[in-house]
Amino acid sequence: MLKRGLDILLSLIGLIVLSPFFLATAIFIKLDSRGPVFFRQVRIGKGGRPFQILKFRTMIEAKHWQGPTLSPRNDPRVTALGRILRRSKANEFPQLINVLKGDMSFVGPRPEVPEFVKLYSHEEKKILSVRPGIVGPSQIHMRNEEELYKEGVDPKQCYIDYILPKKLKIDLKYVENWSLLEDVRYLLQGILITITGAITKRQIFQNAEQIGLFFFDAFICAFSYFLAYFLRMEGEFPPVEKVILLHTLPYVLVLRMFAFTYFGLYGTLIRYVSFDEVIKVVKGATVSSVLIILLTFFVGERAHPRSVFAIDWFILVCLLGGYRLSFKALRDYLERRNNGSQKNILIYGAESMGDLALRYLRMEGRGNVVAFIDDDPKKIRKRFHGLKVLGNRYDIESMVRLYRIDEILIAMRNIGSEDLEQIKSLCKKANVEHEVFALAN
Repeated sequence: MLKRGLDILLSLIGLIVLSPFFLATAIFIKLDSRGPVFFRQVRIGKGGRPFQILKFRTMIEAKHWQGPTLSPRNDPRVTALGRILRRSKANEFPQLINVLKGDMSFVGPRPEVPEFVKLYSHEEKKILSVRPGIVGPSQIHMRNEEELYKEGVDPKQCYIDYILPKKLKIDLKYVENWSLLEDVRYLLQGILITITGAITKRQIFQNAEQIGLFFFDAFICAFSYFLAYFLRMEGEFPPVEKVILLHTLPYVLVLRMFAFTYFGLYGTLIRYVSFDEVIKVVKGATVSSVLIILLTFFVGERAHPRSVFAIDWFILVCLLGGYRLSFKALRDYLERRNNGSQKNILIYGAESMGDLALRYLRMEGRGNVVAFIDDDPKKIRKRFHGLKVLGNRYDIESMVRLYRIDEILIAMRNIGSEDLEQIKSLCKKANVEHEVFALAN
């Protein structure tokens, strides 16, 4: 009775405290992909009674999915937001409703689907004598279960043969040695594991650049918010405004970084940052600003100057977008300087294949692309990805001499054999190397 009373009290408190997070997450889920906010699945509870477990939906709706019913690492159904929710275990928060209803407890063995419960031995069915929990002993010892699946094997069979026996052994030991003190210990461990296990050493080493960028952006967000408040207050901070600022700063940082992560700002290598990142900054800043305004209203900070959010948005976009564009400008400058001693290249074809050729050459650092040539008169003297279209095939000889071209890359998708041979002959006449750019089949 004591355990059930604590479950009711703590679940009520949790639902009240987390209600702003529930609202924000629901909005993000609906923006992220089509489908319901919650994922519902039948699980087996105390005494073998089935119930519907609640989670935030982390996958796209795939009615015709032919793959495994389990979700191993790198599951293609998991959405961008879903990866964040799964890694932080925030997708489990709706189970507070299951706890309040009596389907689950805060601590207990994790509930299993009927398909796998049928495989329990007589001894293992003792696990069903207690309520399943949000935090389970097997969950603590096997924090990131999706990473336990072996590569190149059937996920379902791997779960049955390798993962499930380990989980059942740990859960059975918990049931046989249950005590309220043990529950408190598991609850505290679960909170600690959830926080520390969200990022592993392997992830840190693999994503060091992105992690550094994340924390630098967090600093910029805090600085921008302080600066916006400073400008709005004209350099003076009355005590009341200081209290409001410090109360709202944590919400601002969490929502800002959540939005930026959702829009994919930290999925790009720094050396390949592009103008697309600025678009993502604008989207993240705009969405998070709307959520921050709503949240300040719900948490009672209605005296917060709304103009601060507009000023903060402008400063933030300028700072975050500005230093990303600076990275791009610096990279382009270094590439141009490094390519100064390399051969000059002219691309024939200002269209999709020419675009791919340009990207490939820049990525590989294979020379300095001077310009494009194309036979379409509408493109002459226009710019294509920042480079001019200087002329057509009949200008090859003069452009080779004028711009000291070392190589011509022919990049046309549907070029006839006769045209191709003519272009090659014009390249030979100009005494310049030439190569046909083609996609591998």
